[in-house]
Amino acid sequence: MRVPFIDLVSSDKVAEEEIKNKIINVVDRREFILGKEVKKFEEKFAEYIGCNYAVGVSSGSAALLLSLKSLDIKDGDYVITTPFTFTATAEVILHCNAKIIFADIDEKTYNISPQEIEKCIDKFGKKIKVVIPVHLYGQPCDMEKIVEICKKNNIKIIEDAAQAHGAEIKFRVRQSSEFKVKKVGSIGELGCFSFYPTKNLGCYGDGGLITTNNKNLYEKLLRLRNHGRVEHYLYKHIGFNARLDNLQAAILLVKLKYLDKWNKERQKIAQIYNEELTGVGDIITPYVKENSSHVYHLYVIRTKYRDKLMEYLKNNGIGCAIQYAVPLNLQPAYKNKYETVSKLNNVKKIATEVLSLPIYPGLKETQIEYVVNKIKQFFKNI
Repeated sequence: MRVPFIDLVSSDKVAEEEIKNKIINVVDRREFILGKEVKKFEEKFAEYIGCNYAVGVSSGSAALLLSLKSLDIKDGDYVITTPFTFTATAEVILHCNAKIIFADIDEKTYNISPQEIEKCIDKFGKKIKVVIPVHLYGQPCDMEKIVEICKKNNIKIIEDAAQAHGAEIKFRVRQSSEFKVKKVGSIGELGCFSFYPTKNLGCYGDGGLITTNNKNLYEKLLRLRNHGRVEHYLYKHIGFNARLDNLQAAILLVKLKYLDKWNKERQKIAQIYNEELTGVGDIITPYVKENSSHVYHLYVIRTKYRDKLMEYLKNNGIGCAIQYAVPLNLQPAYKNKYETVSKLNNVKKIATEVLSLPIYPGLKETQIEYVVNKIKQFFKNI
């Protein structure tokens, strides 16, 4: 049996005909740049996330860069983030000529540690202007603590929600036993999303979006994504060509309707994996933090036998991957370009143990069973 790591055909099957019709409609109208589909998708996605505004952009990377630019991050400013993430999270900081501070991660969630953020603030103080927490693999960060820390120190939050479309957190209502549910991307000053094809909500190319409740930031972002333009041939900022294509917006409008359904499918698959793999060898299954929902962009296990298990699975026709084998603090591109307050021991350890298994809508139970059985066989024979 063959089990691919990603199967976009299976994932998109339910929406395929509707998507084709939307594409044909846009092509027939020749409305490719900032058309009505972009505007409608921005409105629908903002409503879904629970924000007042959304700005479609060309990629998740562009979303992060424009968010920093909208806050006027510049030379001399410091930005805290995690090194256990895709490079876009950190490279945009350097594109603003700002300084990166890498903070260690929580050993259970693999997300940035609030305690480490506090240590960074203690050391670097008022130079720190922004924290970029990454909701890694679909698991929300400890935003309640991060918001509290940042409010106290007048630091802005840009959420990197590129892997966590639809993930939710329950916030305690002050002086009450009640909770308020918020989606990631609606909590910080700005939320950044990627619609890369493999994401929980993906388009047919590159695409991204920024969410915010701040009208001034919204209006500035609209200008920044379009060369800084205020009106025809009048420019207020040095901007970017970072618009979301109308074709991609049309596709995303269709797929957004299925996002919750697809996330539930991912959660169901994850539950099967959890039940079947708990207690197998030295495997550590994903930890889900209390009062939050994990949308499993990736299903990531940990084992000291990671490399051997990966080779075994691939030899048996099972796709798997490592996110991320070499953290950013060890990448040559970042040498001498960041600060830290610790040895990043959790990052170092976890990067040698994580392994992502197949998880996507359309993954069959027979395929899940095959993956589980092969993992069990591997640990019987070591």
